[in-house]
Amino acid sequence: DVSDGVRHLVATGVADPARVCIVGSSYGGYAALAGAAFTPELYACAVSVNGVSDLPAMIGDVRRRGGDQSDALSYWKEHIGPATDPRLAQRSPARAAAAVRAPVLLLHGANDTVVTPSQSQIMAKALKEAGKPHRHVVLPGEDHWLSQAATRTRVLEEIESFLAEHLSR
Repeated sequence: DVSDGVRHLVATGVADPARVCIVGSSYGGYAALAGAAFTPELYACAVSVNGVSDLPAMIGDVRRRGGDQSDALSYWKEHIGPATDPRLAQRSPARAAAAVRAPVLLLHGANDTVVTPSQSQIMAKALKEAGKPHRHVVLPGEDHWLSQAATRTRVLEEIESFLAEHLSR
């Protein structure tokens, strides 16, 4: 949906295709990484805050934290399927890092218990191995919701700097 919207905005002249950056947090972070990996021609840059990058690994994290009978694991299986479903790997941005064209900023709270920091670590490693430009910022003492005011300010400053670097003319 996001990429379809971007295509429409570019086609109608509302958006400059050279200056579109996809930014999101949590599921939106996944959407940003997916946009960069699966529709790389659309985005000049991508920012993921506490985002999921590898769906099978995410399900594994949820299983390890809550067990096979946890409500969280049931939720994930119901909404995206079991970790053994090969389509999950195909929908995982980290496993498609070679297709990414745009610079990527990964921001992740060190104490995130919803989407573990390993998700951004996996993506950073995949981007590095693929030789793709990226920056990985760990936010010390921070949770999934960026509960500390100083961290929220830092995240906005990191994003502002990244956008200035990659979208300015």
